[in-house]
Amino acid sequence: MLRHWVNFGLLFSFLTLAVTGLLSYFQPFSLVTTRVHLVFGLLTIFLVALHLLSRVPYFRARITGRQASKAMLFTTLLVWGSLLTLSVYGLWPAKPIQEASYESRHKASIVRPSPLAGFIDDGEGTRVLARQPGKEANTAVSLLLRFGEAVQQAPAIAVWAETTTGSMIETLYLDSRLAYSEDVQWQGVATSRHKLLPIWRHKYTLVSGVDPMGKVDAFTAATPTHAFTLDQYLKSEASGPFILCVEANAVGDSNEAYPDPQLGQPSLLYTAYIDPENESKYRLLELTAHGGEAIDSGTLNYDFEGIESARQLIDLLLARSTPFKR
Repeated sequence: MLRHWVNFGLLFSFLTLAVTGLLSYFQPFSLVTTRVHLVFGLLTIFLVALHLLSRVPYFRARITGRQASKAMLFTTLLVWGSLLTLSVYGLWPAKPIQEASYESRHKASIVRPSPLAGFIDDGEGTRVLARQPGKEANTAVSLLLRFGEAVQQAPAIAVWAETTTGSMIETLYLDSRLAYSEDVQWQGVATSRHKLLPIWRHKYTLVSGVDPMGKVDAFTAATPTHAFTLDQYLKSEASGPFILCVEANAVGDSNEAYPDPQLGQPSLLYTAYIDPENESKYRLLELTAHGGEAIDSGTLNYDFEGIESARQLIDLLLARSTPFKR
């Protein structure tokens, strides 16, 4: 009875792994797909272990048996070892297989915020973003974001740090639904990142050299010396202050000044001047500009005439910089 349970369990676990593996290969990263793949991967390991335990006599006979069995074992180990080596070093056929995956084919579009940054969403309109320092830094930066009471669905959000001259240093947060493709479905609206968050996207183009169409722009490509890290600003003897930026945009909030039924009013930019050496550790981010003219050129618009309900998206943006104890 156990043998039949193991056999059918392996069948269904294999099918689940095959489907989730193909989804991971051909589609953007999904936390649900990854979670299912991990769970059934562990289940498969357990079932395979049970299956192997029942086949111990078979393997013992093949290992200690006649010369033909030993030749078969040697050939199997040789093929396995060769494929493992080719995969580890990225040689053929591992390299072309990897390059055909979604991640490789769309690497120009995929944006991953700093691995040192994380966020918590309480599900009630408040998010806390924290950026821990790297090994050579000792100051942590956090951001408390609270949406307005009337907000039913959270807007698209991007958080980044830039120099005082306007060059992006590091993306700290970007909604995962926007991180893997330029073309997105946001709250039922088919749009693109450079229309939802044009200010952030233009800044990202300037440092990455990749425009919204995935093309490399040689004139704006990042220099080899660009660090793309905030750690140089989070040391005891900081190299200088930086600007913390938040761009927010809700779809469908059209009005008389911005009648587009899908995009509605433009994104809003909030900023704060952060100096880790300043004794005051708290900074309120203030409304600075909007992205009504930024889709094509990245130009900031400081005229808020016609901006109405979009102002109510964000109730509070409070930044804090504090010494970090390891």
